[in-house]
Amino acid sequence: MGSLETASNEFSNSTKQPYWHLQVDEDAVAWLTFDAPGTSTNSLSRGAMLDLDSQLTTISQKLPRALIVQSAKQTGFIAGADIKEFTTLTDPSTAYELVRTAQRVLDRLEALPCPTVAAINGFALGGGLELALACRYRVVANDPKVALGFPEVMLGIHPGFG
Repeated sequence: MGSLETASNEFSNSTKQPYWHLQVDEDAVAWLTFDAPGTSTNSLSRGAMLDLDSQLTTISQKLPRALIVQSAKQTGFIAGADIKEFTTLTDPSTAYELVRTAQRVLDRLEALPCPTVAAINGFALGGGLELALACRYRVVANDPKVALGFPEVMLGIHPGFG
């Protein structure tokens, strides 16, 4: 696979490493791999969403034949929003902007003119499932460990990204 340049961005993780890695194969299919640095589980933090937004800009400019969204983690696709980040929110306007940013990014993914596929292994929960639903197609591994859902509704929380 040949590599597309990664859009530069100041990510909000301590290592300043990108969350998303973009490669385009010889058939002009783009492979966007989520690999949150320093953790065994992918979650959608503000930094991950800003990095995804940058990658979507690159994808929009290159316009591949198709886009496959996948996880580099063995534990699953995406666990959902970064709950630890919620504890740092100090006022309603900050929380609102965090959710609106995620909504705008998922809207951009959904609006891509090329076919988009979420390749789901393991779990896709909360915001992770919302991201998968923003893709035109979803392919799920035939594995008993697969779990799809919105567990936040059991706590009275409405899914907020999609």
